[in-house]
Amino acid sequence: MKTRNIIRTETNQYYTQHIAQWLKEHVKDGSLEPQGFPLNLYLGAPTRDDEVMARREEFIRFCKDWQQPVAAGHVEFLEKNYPDIGTQKVPIHLVFDTLADLASWAGHLVEYHSAISKLDVVKRECPELIDSAIDIISSLSNLAEDDFIRFIAVAKWLLAHPESGSFIRQIPVRGIDTRWFEIHRHLLLDFLRAPLKLDPRRLDLLQLGLQPPPHLVTLRVLDHVLRGRVGGLSFFASSSTDLEKLNLKPQRVIFIDDVQTALSLPDIPGAVAIITPTAHAAAAAGISWVANARCQYVGSIDRRSFALLHNLRLYLPSLENVLLNEEIFFQNRDLWTDDDHASFSGSLSALNQTEAFFYRSLVEGAYGQYCRLDLERIPLDVIAQALGVKTDAAQAAEFAALPE
Repeated sequence: MKTRNIIRTETNQYYTQHIAQWLKEHVKDGSLEPQGFPLNLYLGAPTRDDEVMARREEFIRFCKDWQQPVAAGHVEFLEKNYPDIGTQKVPIHLVFDTLADLASWAGHLVEYHSAISKLDVVKRECPELIDSAIDIISSLSNLAEDDFIRFIAVAKWLLAHPESGSFIRQIPVRGIDTRWFEIHRHLLLDFLRAPLKLDPRRLDLLQLGLQPPPHLVTLRVLDHVLRGRVGGLSFFASSSTDLEKLNLKPQRVIFIDDVQTALSLPDIPGAVAIITPTAHAAAAAGISWVANARCQYVGSIDRRSFALLHNLRLYLPSLENVLLNEEIFFQNRDLWTDDDHASFSGSLSALNQTEAFFYRSLVEGAYGQYCRLDLERIPLDVIAQALGVKTDAAQAAEFAALPE
């Protein structure tokens, strides 16, 4: 004997299993009612009198419960007389006259109506995508109306321009921006995967023929001769493609995590500083004059910096570690802070043995829980000394100390 809660669960399962086929029937012939409706769902009434007597109280509650009004569909009853109980209206079937009745019981009525209306739009605007729409109809149904209209417009444009080479900003659909694409990227790829024959293993927008904005590399030119080769610029950002065209050819490239530190360094003959890219390290490391230079890394002494050192070394195996060592860490113990955002603790295969030991010590809290030494707290003269140069202040002090 099925309760209303049991019926809700059963109808939800039945709806989920069959909705795709029902929607295909709707798209094919425009009918709102697929084959199989009206649909009768057996309520599990006992068929033998002895079973009724054995479960008398439960049976009476079952009959009374289903005699209460139902929100959708209707109940078919069979009137029957039982010894000691009398005449009962026994609920036999819950009848769903329409698919909407079933969807209501399953808790999908709003989603069902939304699916029908959205498939009608797809059929009208881009019928070649109707099968793809049915495959992802649950997600499409949950889109706000404005976003759905944008979604279809973008899909149509991408289908018509599969190799546009355009930036997102150039897609002529009102209300589209990078944030919108980030939110809807996976759904858009699923929608267009079959018609555009997209690789199911890829999740990037490049396969849609779009062009991402260039990843900018930020530079501080530390040598006056090299500054002369870039019009006197000392601090600027550009794409790796444009930087490749520059005739810089520095002897040394210093990757530095902190902009303030990079701007505060003294001139270093033949040197260029690059603000360490936290992502897309390959783009910066792939610039020919970077790859051919002596490369060094300057960062805070913490877990994140070891991860950045590791990432850079994957592309620049000879990259030198300038600051990440236990000696400098302990010399500046009074400047330690808590590494509140520390989360990474994985293996870093590009570290050498000494670096790996120090890194594991930080991870395991050998110096205290989540201790770190921020690059901007490390004295400039310590950084300059590690780089083999002198700060402007140190040079001025030495000059002042010379005999007259």
